Amino acid sequence: MPISLQAAALRTALERALDEPVHALSTDRGIRIHAPAPPPRDARWERVLEVLRTADWWGSTDTNGAPEIWAEIREVSA
Repeated sequence: MPISLQAAALRTALERALDEPVHALSTDRGIRIHAPAPPPRDARWERVLEVLRTADWWGSTDTNGAPEIWAEIREVSA
């Protein structure tokens, strides 16, 4: 499934903020971008939070003992 320009822009901005690749997957609501979270007090957090706040939904999880951040963009079908 191709992603919208908004989702692609979010993915690119998060990759730049983290200086590493991120992953995208399709969900019921749209596209979810996720990546490992930076360590606490890492200088990247300021920029990462700026990027996350542009998403429709965002948050973090610690599913397998490794903190991860995620952001979702609502994809509207035409």
